[in-house]
Amino acid sequence: MEEIAVTGVVIYSMPYKEKDRLIHIFSLELGKVTAILKGIESPKSKLKYAGQPFCFAKFELAGSGEFYVVKGVELIDSFFDITQDYGTYALSLTALEVCSVVLKPNILAEGLFLTLIKTLQNIVYNNISPKLAILKFHLTVLEQIGYALNFESCDNCGMKFVGDIRYNSETGTFRCISCSKGEVVSRRDFMNLKILSSTNIDRLHTIRIVDESLDGCLKLVIDDINRRLNVQLRSANSIL
Repeated sequence: MEEIAVTGVVIYSMPYKEKDRLIHIFSLELGKVTAILKGIESPKSKLKYAGQPFCFAKFELAGSGEFYVVKGVELIDSFFDITQDYGTYALSLTALEVCSVVLKPNILAEGLFLTLIKTLQNIVYNNISPKLAILKFHLTVLEQIGYALNFESCDNCGMKFVGDIRYNSETGTFRCISCSKGEVVSRRDFMNLKILSSTNIDRLHTIRIVDESLDGCLKLVIDDINRRLNVQLRSANSIL
């Protein structure tokens, strides 16, 4: 039986059999792996934390290349503060949902892994607005998977943006008013998205965006992700 140690984050968890849990770990070394935590639903289990979303730990695994059993866990960070506010928790879960969809078993995704960890650290330790941090996460994911938003010119005619700007939800692109009958995007929201898109994730403390604009930007970007990935981010339904 193969044994391996990985550093990763629990991005999905569900009950399995009577006292076990099935988890998906987004690991630095192997990408997404599926594992079983045996007996953690028992009242005496000392590893309950390892079955919670956002658990960041070193996992000792045994099993095949597709299915593992967790033999040991060394906690790095639980990111516990995220769970103390419903809005923050639901927003942060959208990041885990995106990882679950984007990741393929045994395919490494170091860039996405580091983006996720930095996002969670920004929320818990760097006093960054959860809405701002998660919005930056989703913009970064779109860029990493080849769907970066274009803020320079109309996706259809190629003209530089002047005047009203529309977002075409069918194509996930910005277009000028002559080329689209899509939803008008306010100049404020458009510029906030453009600035945030070009700002390094370690420099989010330099940005100030009002909640009203953040809400509009999040709705637009999550809608884009849903269409691009053909999913419905369920965690976003209750907060947007």
